[in-house]
Amino acid sequence: MSRRVAAAMAGLMLLAQPAGAAPRGPSTTPEGNPVDPSMPTATAPAARGAAPPAPSSPPKETTVEGLTITARPVAPPIDTVSAFVSDVSAEGPNGRLARWDRKVCPGVIGVKQPYAQRLIDRIALVAVTVGLQVGEPGCKANMVIVATDDSQAMAKMVVDRNPTAFGRWETGVSRGRAALKDFVETPRAVRWWHITRTILADGEAYDRGSLVTVRSLGRIRATSRDTFDHVVIMVDVTRVGVIRFEALADYVTMVGLAQIDPDADPAGVSSILNLFAARDRGGVQPTGLTGWDVAYLQSLYSVNPNVIRGSRQERDIVRAMSDRLGVAPADREPAGEE
Repeated sequence: MSRRVAAAMAGLMLLAQPAGAAPRGPSTTPEGNPVDPSMPTATAPAARGAAPPAPSSPPKETTVEGLTITARPVAPPIDTVSAFVSDVSAEGPNGRLARWDRKVCPGVIGVKQPYAQRLIDRIALVAVTVGLQVGEPGCKANMVIVATDDSQAMAKMVVDRNPTAFGRWETGVSRGRAALKDFVETPRAVRWWHITRTILADGEAYDRGSLVTVRSLGRIRATSRDTFDHVVIMVDVTRVGVIRFEALADYVTMVGLAQIDPDADPAGVSSILNLFAARDRGGVQPTGLTGWDVAYLQSLYSVNPNVIRGSRQERDIVRAMSDRLGVAPADREPAGEE
């Protein structure tokens, strides 16, 4: 992160403090979970929660004359997986899907300490599951989660006062001005904004405009990849409605670890991203990350990010998801239940 962006992020953290810019009064999260704007920022995960759910249903067993045959679940149609990936993925400025490179440090503002820690622990657990490192207690937050009773007013204020931290005047680090306008002005229960940076294929960071050594060239493999520099997530407690805290935590986890299109509507697929749409329709709300969500995150972080075109990256994710959704639980990486 450049010094200019780092300074702007520091300013954002100060502005987001409840005593200044944040919620106007104590609120209560769904089902009585307290949200208190007067509480300090919580950072540093303990990561002792349960792992995400397994990506598919348990296999069926058939016994014939003492022989037990375990049937593998049938993978969903490739077109369905492809449509899901296309719908939920928001490509960055270079047409690729960004992701965290190595370490993530979530920090929470405006939520009482026990609930803030539960949220941090959940993010940390899923982050570790996909292969990321999590910052130690007291680390400098690069995923800032703010609970407020007026996220639209807060978004406008922090963007106006910290335009550099949101990439307003800089190209190539975000989804652009139109998307930033949508982030500020569109009423949502949860809104998020990702700032990315480009690093070399071997993981070496560099400043824009500086000279770098390119060790290999090719038409398929790119010499660089896009990674998250920092993410800001705002939870509007007045718009959340009656939502289980665990489900809300998983929703925040999903949009914090992947650059999700805020207009995504994967209605035909079981996904935590349907949380608020299901609530508004009066349907059954997901209770946490589903098999599709876990498969998407694991695939995003397992495929090669050094690609020239995002379409290649998405095809790789589709194939990896199909494999994960179609294999028996015993063949997958271990995952527990909430």
